[in-house]
Order: sequence, then structure tokens, then C-alpha cells
Amino acid sequence: MDRSQSTHHYPDVVSRSNNSTSKQAASNYAAGLKMASLFSEHVLLYPLDVLRRQIQVNNEAVKYHLSPVSVFPVLFKISAQGPSSLWKGVLTSLAYNGLVVATDNFLQDLIPVKKSKHNRTQQLRRVARDIVVRTTTYLIVSPIYYVMLIESVQSVSASDGNLLDGIRDTLIRFVPYSSSIGVGRSKMLPIWKILIPAVGLMTGRYICEKILYKIILPTLNAIQEADRYRKRKQRRIAQLSLDDDYETEENVLLFETTYASLIARIAAGFFGQLLFYPVETIVHRLHVQGVRAIIDNTDTGVGVLPINSSIYYTDFWSCLKSIEETEGSAGLYKGIGCLLLKFSLLYGGMLLAHGVAKKFVIDNKSSSDPGTTTPTWNREPTTTMTTQSGQW
Repeated sequence: MDRSQSTHHYPDVVSRSNNSTSKQAASNYAAGLKMASLFSEHVLLYPLDVLRRQIQVNNEAVKYHLSPVSVFPVLFKISAQGPSSLWKGVLTSLAYNGLVVATDNFLQDLIPVKKSKHNRTQQLRRVARDIVVRTTTYLIVSPIYYVMLIESVQSVSASDGNLLDGIRDTLIRFVPYSSSIGVGRSKMLPIWKILIPAVGLMTGRYICEKILYKIILPTLNAIQEADRYRKRKQRRIAQLSLDDDYETEENVLLFETTYASLIARIAAGFFGQLLFYPVETIVHRLHVQGVRAIIDNTDTGVGVLPINSSIYYTDFWSCLKSIEETEGSAGLYKGIGCLLLKFSLLYGGMLLAHGVAKKFVIDNKSSSDPGTTTPTWNREPTTTMTTQSGQW
């Protein structure tokens, strides 16, 4: 009997193509989630930072906004002034964060860590180098932080080129006071009186966030590893394909590690800002003292009011004592409702994005792959032979 045609079909060829597509989708997800997290934190939710700073520097505010519930009405009324009232200073804020990263990377390359025979000594040197580099970075970019703060608290309805005013006020702080500065700015503290608490705040918060990140991330990874082990066991009991199991496991691992890293960073950032919130309130008060700034009315959200210049802080401890005496200990936490709302929305957004992406990329792929009920090692190529009399 002559064989006129012989055709071999290998199901794994199609599976490899699907695997490549799924891996690419997982990689795109990881990059997209990171970009979405940064955009949400520094741009989309930036209005909550603006309102928080205005509440912090408003020493005459009756409403402290300690709860996220009280933030919505004020934010909605201020938004009636236009989008610029909520996103004022966003470009300066992005420039500040970009300069922090760029300066830090430059100094990291400039100051190498000396090698040591002991791993513990090497790690301690690396940690010390990171702290010194980050402290130096904050010292360098501190003038930009001051400009960003003034630009964000100034009301747009009373703004008249406050970016240039902020730069001018920054330069004034570097020179001794004189009568030519003017009565309004005579209460401005020199740069060396606000530089130490400001850099101490940023460096302390950086160290705290690093420690919390090192604690939270391994905890999340351990929880996810236990969940993946349980699912692998269920798949093997169901006698699913090992190739499909390995490929799905690889994509799930990329999904979960990216998500865990972002959640750990968000949680560390939240608790770091929460612990140092009273210090931030004092630092912001010292920055705006003596500045001719008109802020929005944070009690009603309607109208503007000047920053009270009748109270004079001589240094960090003077400001702390004054707030506790006139506003109570809760005055150090003015506007913390904005912080709680921001990180709640940020976490909720990342949770939703992760769930949707995982559903479409992982679950759809697993349900659409054919032939997942037969183990791959038992699967043989399908052979079709065509003869003159018919098909075998």
C-alpha cells in the first residue's frame, strides 16, 4: 500500500506561541503597574497633598480635618476655582522628585563602597553610604522643596507670580537680615535654622521607609509563596499539564512579585509619613513664616485668608511648644485626613488594577489553552496518514 501523504501535528508548537504572548503580557503589566503607581501618587492624587499643606500651615483653622470624610466637601469647593487650584505646583513637585532621584544616583556612582572580606561589614558600609548620600541629596535640593511648598499653598485667586517670589525668598534666607528686606519678610528664619529640621525630616522618613519596606516585602512574599504552593498542589492533583503549570507559575510569579513590591512601597511610604507627620507640620510652619502667602480657607473651602503673622517661631522647639499651647496636640496632625484618603485611594487603585490584569492575562490564558487535561509527558504527536483508499 503506497503512502501518498503523511502529516504530523504537534500541539506543543501552538502552546509555545501562547506562552510567549502571555509572558509579554505579564511583562507589560509589570511596567504598566509601576507607571500607574507613580502617576497616581505624584500627579493624580496631588490635590490631596496641596490641601494637606494648606491645612498644616493654617494656624487659625478651626477644622483640623483628622478624618478623610471632612476632606471631600472642602476639596470640591476649592475645585470651583479651576483645575489649577488643585494642581498648583505639580510641575515643581515633579522637578523636585526627579532631582532627588538624579542627584542620588549621581552621588551613588561618585562615592563607591570599599570592599570588605566580611559581608556584614560590607552591608553596613553600604547602608552608611546610602544614608550619607541621601542626606547630601536633600541638602542640595532643599531650595527646590521650599519653592514647591510656597507654590502649592498659595491660593490661585491671590497668586501673582509666586514661583518667582518663592525663588526670591529662598535667596533672601541666605543673607543676614537688614531693614531693606522689609517688615513683612523680617520674620523669615535664616536658612540654617530651617535646614536642619527639614533635612532631618526627609532623612528620617527615608530611613524609616527603607526599614519598613525590608520588613513588609518579605512578609508579603511569604504569604504569596504559600498561596502559590497550595495552587500547585491542586493542579497536580487534577493532573494538569506540567508545561502549562510551569508557564502559568512563571507569569503569576512576575505578577505577584511586582504587586508585592508596589504594595510594600505604598505601605512603607504611608507609615513613614504617618510617623513623621508632626515633624512635617512644624517644618512647613517654619518655611512659610514671614512669607506673604494667601491660602484658601480650609474650614469652608470658600474664600481666602492670609497666613497669621502675629505668631513668631524662633526655632523648631518654639514652634512645637506654640502649637501645643494654642492648638493642642491634635494641631500637629492637622490635615492628616488627606494623607489617609490619598493612600487609601492609591492602595485601592493598585488592588483593582492588579485584579483586573490578572483576571484577563492569567485566568483567561489558563482557561483558553487546549489539551490541559492530559499531562505533556504522556502526549504523543498526532499522526495522520492518507492513502488511496481513505484515511487512517
